[in-house]
Amino acid sequence: MQRLVRLTATFALIAVLTAACAGTPAPAAEAPAQAAEASGGAAEMPPPDPADQAQEATVEPATDPSATDQPATDQPATDQPATNAEAAAGVRTFQLVPEESRMQYFVEEEFLGQAVPFITAIGATRALEGEMALRFDEAGVAIERSEFTADLSTLTSDRPRRDQAIRDRWLESSRFPIATFAATEVMDLPADAALGQDVPFQVQGDMTIRDVTNPITWDMTARVDGGTMTGTATTFFYMKEYGFDPPDVAGILRVTDGVTVTVNFVAQETP
Repeated sequence: MQRLVRLTATFALIAVLTAACAGTPAPAAEAPAQAAEASGGAAEMPPPDPADQAQEATVEPATDPSATDQPATDQPATDQPATNAEAAAGVRTFQLVPEESRMQYFVEEEFLGQAVPFITAIGATRALEGEMALRFDEAGVAIERSEFTADLSTLTSDRPRRDQAIRDRWLESSRFPIATFAATEVMDLPADAALGQDVPFQVQGDMTIRDVTNPITWDMTARVDGGTMTGTATTFFYMKEYGFDPPDVAGILRVTDGVTVTVNFVAQETP
C-alpha cells in the first residue's frame, strides 16, 4: 500500500510540473486526498522513501517550445508570391509564348507606272513578350494587369531593302525598337462566354511607338482551354499618329497612310 501511495504522489508531482510549464493552475491540492481514498481512507501519508525521492528528482518537466521554435501561424505571409493571392481572388495569369506567336503588319504600296500598281506589303516578327492577368468572377472578366512588347527592328518582309528602309528612315525602328501595348479594359464580352469556346470581344489600352503613346482598340477572338489561351488580335492606326510619314519614293513608290496589325498568339497560364 505504501508503494501505491508513493506512485500516486509521483504522478501528482509530474502533473504539478507539467501544469507549471504550461502556465495553468496545478491541481496539486487534490492529489493527496485522491491518494488517501485509493489507500482505503488513510488520513496520514507515511514519509517518502529516499529511493523514491531520488527517482522523483530525475523526472524532467515537459518541454515548452520557445517562441522561436513555434511556427508563426498568426503572422501574415508577406513573403508569399503575389500570384498566390491573385489565384485566391479568381485571377488567372497567362504568359505569351513567343515561339508560337506572331505579329504581322499590312500596308498598301503603290508602285507608280506599274501594270499592277497596288500590292499589300506584309512584315512579321516573333520577338514578342508579355502577359495578361484576368479576373474571373460573377461580374464577368476584368483585366488586372496586361502589357505586351514587340521588337519592331526584327520585322522582316519579302524585300530586305524595304526592311532596311523601315529601320533606318521611315519607322526608324533601329532607334526606337520596342513598341508596347498596355491593356486597360475588356469590352463587349458576350454574357454567355464560356471556357473552351472562341469568344469575340474588344480590348482597349495604350500603344507606344517611337515614344509616342495613343489610345487604341484591338478586336480580339480568344479561347481558353485548360491552362492555354489562344486567339487573334487586330487593330488599325495611321502612321502620322506616331510621328512618322508613310514611305514615299518620288516617281517610284508611295505607301498609303494606314497600318493593319494582327497578332496570332498562344499564352500559357503561369502558377
